[in-house]
Formats: sequence, structure tokens, C-alpha cells
Amino acid sequence: MLLRCAKCGNTYDVSGRQPGETFKSQCGDIIVVPSRAEHAPALIAEYIARYQKESGVTLAKNGETYFGKFGSAKLSLEVLPGEEIRVKSPFLNLPKRGAQAALRRVLELNLSSTGGARFALEGGQLFIVWSRGLEGLDYEEFVQGLACVSRTSDDYDDILRKEWGMEAQEHDTEEYVLPAEMLEEESGK
Repeated sequence: MLLRCAKCGNTYDVSGRQPGETFKSQCGDIIVVPSRAEHAPALIAEYIARYQKESGVTLAKNGETYFGKFGSAKLSLEVLPGEEIRVKSPFLNLPKRGAQAALRRVLELNLSSTGGARFALEGGQLFIVWSRGLEGLDYEEFVQGLACVSRTSDDYDDILRKEWGMEAQEHDTEEYVLPAEMLEEESGK
């Protein structure tokens, strides 16, 4: 973890120091090593600023969440309690018919084709998600997390829509709660 002295601007690697430990910067100012949770928002803001500068992609901030668009993928990024970062992209709703086959398909893709990202389900909506603890997170891994979520979302939305017989719609990610009865019908109960 790197800290910058507010007075002189020098940067110090404090990876081996404990939270609450103090030391003097070259200008004589006393610096306190923050807990990782206190440092997390600043670290992510630093990574985002660097990413925006290098890639030209804009990530807008609303509260504590960042939002951006990568191809057809819409991403959100947030620091979660417990010192974890999560990048997610709303994907498609489960099809109203063939939900079990659709779930099987995305579980198979989780193993073989999503890199570090994974499909996740909330209500009846699928998401592409990448999450990781902040301990030891470096910039390159941060960029890789953004890339695997956007690439998976961008690569598979048209493929799965076609496989599931879904028409492309402006609002594919509207919330749809899959009734338990539909799953029972499909299983033949």
C-alpha cells in the first residue's frame, strides 16, 4: 500500500507496516498508516483515475459506486464492507421458458469461458460479476477484473439471447423474478 504525504507529496510504501503505526515523512510531518478499510476508497479512486487516463473510458461516481459503459456492457464498481471490491454488469433476464437449461448453460460457462468473472443470479436477472479482497490488489489485477467482466458480458449477451430465443430489447436487464412454479413445471413436478 502506498501513502502520499499531504505536506510534501512524497510517496511511501507502507505494505510492511501495521495500521495505526506512525512514521515521519522527509518533511518531518507525521504520517499514520490507515487501516486497509480506511484506505480502500482512496486506493480504488487512484486506480480509477489512472485507468480513465490510460484508457479514455469514463467511470462516473454516484455515492460510493462507480458506473461505466464498455462496449455493450454496463458496469458498476463498488468497495464492499469486509475490504472487497466488486465489479458487476447486469446481463440478461432468465428466459421464461427453459430456465433450468439456461442456468445449466451459464454454470458451464462459469467453469470454461468467463476468466475471472462469473455469472450470478439475483431474482430472475443474471449478472456478470468479479470480486476480490483488496489485500494485495494491484493496478494490473484491477484492470483485469474490469476487462473480464466487460468482455464476458459483451461476448455472451448476443450468443445467449440467440440460444434462448430472446429478441434484442432496449431494456434486457429489467427486473424479472422467476416464479418458483416455473422451475417446478420444467422439472415435471
